[in-house]
Amino acid sequence: MDVLNGDEWRVDQVDSIDRMADIGEPSFDFAVFSPPFPSLYAYTDSARDIGNSEDMRGDAKLHLSFMYRQLAKVIKPGRVIMVHVAQIVRLKRSGEVGLFDFRGFNIRLAQRAGLVFEYDWIVPKNPQAQAIRTRSRELQFAGLETDRARSRGALPDYLLKFVVPGDNEIPVVGDDQVTRDDWIRWAEAAWTDIRETDTLNVAAGRGENDTKHICPLQLEVIRRLVKLYTNPGEIVFSPFAGIGSEGVESVKHHRRFYGCEIKTEYVKAARANIAEAVASRREQLQLFGS
Repeated sequence: MDVLNGDEWRVDQVDSIDRMADIGEPSFDFAVFSPPFPSLYAYTDSARDIGNSEDMRGDAKLHLSFMYRQLAKVIKPGRVIMVHVAQIVRLKRSGEVGLFDFRGFNIRLAQRAGLVFEYDWIVPKNPQAQAIRTRSRELQFAGLETDRARSRGALPDYLLKFVVPGDNEIPVVGDDQVTRDDWIRWAEAAWTDIRETDTLNVAAGRGENDTKHICPLQLEVIRRLVKLYTNPGEIVFSPFAGIGSEGVESVKHHRRFYGCEIKTEYVKAARANIAEAVASRREQLQLFGS
């Protein structure tokens, strides 16, 4: 099923769970996304926004369970799903302490949906920058000098690799996409060379009532994953398209892209960002003739 009807890309303002249920059959060659994390009314006030479900044992678990079950149906057998997550600091206003294992939470839900967990990469974060951004006393010098028993290191990002059961009918091959030199670097368990600032401009995606900054996935991470797990011309899917980071890197490298997003500002920003990436790629092709 060609959900794009021959187009190169599309971003629809729609709940991805509903849209995947409508599609209902293997249609995408690869998925890469960051699932929403609990942060009440940080981005929208919609009941469909998974980020508004702070109860990780209740609504959030239910919503993400439905998402993974539908996702397992629309990705082709033998193909890859990459999920970008981080551990979550428990909410002090709820009387909780420590970390919520969001990494393990997503792994368990995906496995229950029938996906096979195969691997995860770590993307380290700068502890000083994270301490300033999150105001985490566990990372700050003040905490270190008050009681080191409360100190911990910076929280990294995780790139979780899942595979849909079954045989992959079209192998992902071609050293013009991933060379041996690339793989020597990328096969490392931790991608230490990713710049945290290598992201799209988030300003266009912010709404008047946003309480949090957008945290898009780094473009270099997406580029590597797209080149590793797809062939040119195949369809990359993001059920939480945000401002279009996955779409930008997909079209830049001659893949097709389909994304779902519920927030109006994000949809507008994503469409603009992807359209600009396509125009830039075509301009370069005209200049260099390849």
